[in-house]
Amino acid sequence: MQLFHKPYLCANVALDSSCSAQIWLMSASAAVPVQVCAQYNITAIAFLAEFGQSMPLLPNIAGHNISEVGPAITACQSYGAKILLSMGGQGGDSCGYGFSSGEDAAETALNVWELFLGGYPTKSTATRPFGNATLDGVDLDIECAANGTDPMYYTTFVQQLRSLMQNGSSSSAATESLDTEYVAVETTLGTANYLITAAPQCVFPDAYLGPQLAGLALTDAAMQFDYLWPQFYNNHICQYNLADKGAGFQQSFQNWSSWANATAPALEVLVGLPASPSAASTGYIADSDEVKQINMIRRSNATNFDGVMLWSAAWEFENEQMNQSYIPSVLKSLTDRSGADAQQVARSATFVVMALALLCCLL
Repeated sequence: MQLFHKPYLCANVALDSSCSAQIWLMSASAAVPVQVCAQYNITAIAFLAEFGQSMPLLPNIAGHNISEVGPAITACQSYGAKILLSMGGQGGDSCGYGFSSGEDAAETALNVWELFLGGYPTKSTATRPFGNATLDGVDLDIECAANGTDPMYYTTFVQQLRSLMQNGSSSSAATESLDTEYVAVETTLGTANYLITAAPQCVFPDAYLGPQLAGLALTDAAMQFDYLWPQFYNNHICQYNLADKGAGFQQSFQNWSSWANATAPALEVLVGLPASPSAASTGYIADSDEVKQINMIRRSNATNFDGVMLWSAAWEFENEQMNQSYIPSVLKSLTDRSGADAQQVARSATFVVMALALLCCLL
């Protein structure tokens, strides 16, 4: 994917002429929809915060018209944007997700495939929340485990979901019972280039996903992932720290990069950063320091470094309203050619800028 500004996901009460489509986002500081016309290569709609243990995968968008969401996703995809569904998120006092068995994980993978990706509902009571809109993949932001669940079953979930992405699902009986609106979805089974991504904590290894912890997804199913964007915030051990001039941050990124190179060479690694000082308790990197730190990574031997993930699109939107957009610094850090060799210059044309976006409210 080329690094250039393009409309990717717009939120609006009255659609702005500069936006490509309409979708509801929730402001990071207030539970109200905000007008957003952000520009990223990839976005993950956050969060599907209840899944597993036979829970229904039903989005709640706080009374807004869900019929607008599907067309908005499709319109944004027409600009080349990848739209993912982020599963998980911060659990707080009560965690609403996780798998109690391999069967539970496999069933959830099938349900996600049928309701959000390229499948079609095989249960008469199930409907696709976004209609014909087909998301481009799934992001795992696993930060807790519901009672009675075990993180090891994310391995089964990822493996089963990847199998469905590659091969599709088949059920002649289900096909015969399809509503006509799902026929177009059914014909795309197994043909799209779907993504599986993860947002582990920057501490290596991650407690819920691994790697190097027996049975976890990044230990046993690393080859099934396309991108990692570790969260270098709210983690004092591995986030940027002015006191050590970023040494811990740089070492943490190298831990993830070196592991990926050795285990899954095709896996790309992004740096996850807060888009504003208010977006996270700790870990925000001021503009000039961000450019310096990303340049250091680009000039290292981390050939699988592929860009920056921002939390979140809503926070970046608020920055823009105060004329303090973080995006110019990110773009500068990814495209600065001073001191770069020919290979680094060539790679700078394909870096990814990614953001999580809060859909009001996928909970």
